[in-house]
Amino acid sequence: MSASDLEQRQLLGSGDFLGSDQISSFRRRLDELFLGGLHRLSIGVATHWLAIFNLWVGAFAILPVLAPMLLAAGWPAPANLIYSAYSYACHQLPERSFFLFGHKMAYCQRDTAIYLTILAGGLAYARIRHRARALDWRLYCLAVLPMVVDGTTQLFGWRESTWQLRVITGLLFGAATVWLAYPLFEKTMRELRLEMESSAPPPGGESECLLVDPAIYVSHVTH
Repeated sequence: MSASDLEQRQLLGSGDFLGSDQISSFRRRLDELFLGGLHRLSIGVATHWLAIFNLWVGAFAILPVLAPMLLAAGWPAPANLIYSAYSYACHQLPERSFFLFGHKMAYCQRDTAIYLTILAGGLAYARIRHRARALDWRLYCLAVLPMVVDGTTQLFGWRESTWQLRVITGLLFGAATVWLAYPLFEKTMRELRLEMESSAPPPGGESECLLVDPAIYVSHVTH
């Protein structure tokens, strides 16, 4: 045995070369495991989308409320991180924000109403999801109109809104958004889940994947 052959066998570990058929079978098995897991994950997301979304909205809605509590408790670092993160989503003007323990919340009064209403609406929707129908888009526009008028007239300085108007218009927007969007999401996810459940995961790929150095393979097949 030449020194070159000996070196190649040492690099291969046991000294036995993995044939392309064995490698293809191994690769197909890995593909089947990966694609099967992805298939099951997709079905899980389509089945539990509401719980996932409620958790996300809950975290997004509660963190701004925690920020002033953290400041009051003497933990400015996490509080400032929350304020900084939410500054991209809200103006955080003190005169348009609620205060807790002497510190403003990380989003304004209108956003407080919007996100807490979406959270409450999502939790309520979980009890009626199988019989709820989507809100007509014309009624949705009507429900959103007060917030548009209140926000626009305030933005251009024509008038100054009140905290009561900001909360009421935010409540209307949040409730109407859940009523319109969630039944549509439910319908889409149900159809997607049924389609995925009726189809088997695609088989593994047919391409071969060499687990050894290509130069060693070429040397092996040419000797």
